[in-house]
Amino acid sequence: MNQRANSAFCGLMLAALLAAHASVNADPLAVDLLFKRSQFGQVQLSPGGRYLAMVAPIGGERQNVMVIDLEKRTAMPVSGFEEGDAIRVLWQNDDRMIVFVGDLQRGSGEPPRESGVVAIDRDGSNPRFLSRRFGQMSIVRVIPDTNEILIATHRRSRRSLDLIRVDTKTGSETLITFESPGDVIRWVVDSAGVPRAALSADPEYDKSAWYVRQSGNAAWQKVEEAAWGRLNTFPLTFSADDKILYVDSRRDSDRAAIYEFEVATGKWSAPIVKHPERDIDAGFVVGWRDRRLLGLRYTDDKPAVVWFDAQWATMQKSVDAALPDTVNVLQRAGERWLVVAYSDRNPGDVYLLEGGTMKMEKLFSYRPWVKPGEMVATRWVRYRSRDGLTIPALLTVPKGSEGKRVPLVVEIHGGPYVSATRWGYDALVQFLASRGYAVLQPQFRGTNGFGANFLAAGFRKWGDEMQDDLEDGVKWAVAQGIADPDRVCFYGASYGGYAAMWGAIKNAKIIKCAVALFGVSSIEYLFDRGERIGFPLAGVSSRMDERIGDPKTERQRFKRVSPLDNADKVGVPILLAYGEEDRVVPVVHGTEFRRALDRHGKPYEWVVYPGEAHGFGRDKNIFDLYGRVERFLAKYLTANTQMEPK
Repeated sequence: MNQRANSAFCGLMLAALLAAHASVNADPLAVDLLFKRSQFGQVQLSPGGRYLAMVAPIGGERQNVMVIDLEKRTAMPVSGFEEGDAIRVLWQNDDRMIVFVGDLQRGSGEPPRESGVVAIDRDGSNPRFLSRRFGQMSIVRVIPDTNEILIATHRRSRRSLDLIRVDTKTGSETLITFESPGDVIRWVVDSAGVPRAALSADPEYDKSAWYVRQSGNAAWQKVEEAAWGRLNTFPLTFSADDKILYVDSRRDSDRAAIYEFEVATGKWSAPIVKHPERDIDAGFVVGWRDRRLLGLRYTDDKPAVVWFDAQWATMQKSVDAALPDTVNVLQRAGERWLVVAYSDRNPGDVYLLEGGTMKMEKLFSYRPWVKPGEMVATRWVRYRSRDGLTIPALLTVPKGSEGKRVPLVVEIHGGPYVSATRWGYDALVQFLASRGYAVLQPQFRGTNGFGANFLAAGFRKWGDEMQDDLEDGVKWAVAQGIADPDRVCFYGASYGGYAAMWGAIKNAKIIKCAVALFGVSSIEYLFDRGERIGFPLAGVSSRMDERIGDPKTERQRFKRVSPLDNADKVGVPILLAYGEEDRVVPVVHGTEFRRALDRHGKPYEWVVYPGEAHGFGRDKNIFDLYGRVERFLAKYLTANTQMEPK
């Protein structure tokens, strides 16, 4: 590691941080600007409140750590990582921080270069690597007023996590999980840092369970057991007095809510936080120094928070009044507050607020070239499927389109059994809207976050009811006067890529084109030729079979709804893009589908990116891809488009 900075550079950097943004004209932003990485991010106020750390570009393309002294108003880079980028920074105390290191510019399929987690002093001295592989450890807690942290890592077993207390200055370690109630994938510690709850998973024997214990010396007690991945309860955090464990559970409802579990008696409360439509996807805000639960952040149509602490609640109300158009996330150190404000049109602004005077000052924007006033709003809508299910969706319409039918892009999320798309700034959505397209993002059945029944309604429904939800969304947008029925395109990646390709077959009468990024062309290939990342030991566990289908008995159904087996029925042009090193959806999905399209004389465009995997990492490839998407949509989302063989 080395510190590469001089006073002139630092002065320029500080000026860039604190100065007004460069002007941008009203023309749509170019592809390379819309998809350019954020200038700044991951802003963190130090525990004492004097320093502000963030990740920022420091020389060339690399992203490293920048620290602002808020008293002196000086900025200095912490360090330079020769073969990597700072991804995230976390303060340990005012003099020392933890930096998560990766490589943003490598192809996503390449092996990592220098990466991992490093502890380092604010001035760049005393670096110590805590892990040499990014993602192999997590920080459970920073121990206040010490150089120690509590980490979770696979130290003794690849299947089970250990908790270790680490002095980041000396490197000394203390294992604190000598006894484990199985293959633990999550530990929950009490206010003293003692592991008192655990979540285990054993895919080989198709079992999951969670446990609690009265103290660090007490025996573990199993609370609940279920088949792998099917537990109804997820332990979150302990109360300040360590008597109550807060859990996320579907105990009494289709939708997950927050409950109190009394450790000593095993008694449950009624739901203390619940939502009429959504599962509660919650994260507690905890003040570890004084061992207090401050609040709860959760997902709603917009991100929301409820504060238990009166001072935080009052400050949130004041900030929201001053910044009514954004979601405002608070940090605090003493009387100094930091505000990160963002929205569907704003990638993020950072403000400094002095609690004593209530003076708030804007410091900088994450993407200063993006002008919120030139972006467009995204809102939640609901429509009915043909069988009566309510389908939530995000809708974005281009400027000046009110009362006009405009071309529509249906953006289909991947997974498919993943959490719902979150409201916020989305570069892809703004890119499409700036080119004159309305964007509908259906949260079709099988999307997680709207209750167990909604999730299960998508099991074994690839190509059938899940696909009908997309078509019904198009019909709704047409009926609302939003979409031109003659100019609709399906767009998706991974599962969304599958749905886009299948849409070119099943929904060819209502769409004019499809864009599929690393899309599944054969459901059989998922079981036979992929590595099933995200489905550990899927051949032993029943989870993948339950959700997608049983490859032993349902091969004919797979073929019926697989694009590869129905390529002769493709009715619209398709843009196909793959990563050459993809192990989740191997490029064979694309090459075999491409051969089938050639055999039947079907129109398509094709690109494969060397070194990329399941998601594209290099800027040049991202810019190239969306340049292709822009040209493809412009070509086919025009009136009276006719298919032309390739």
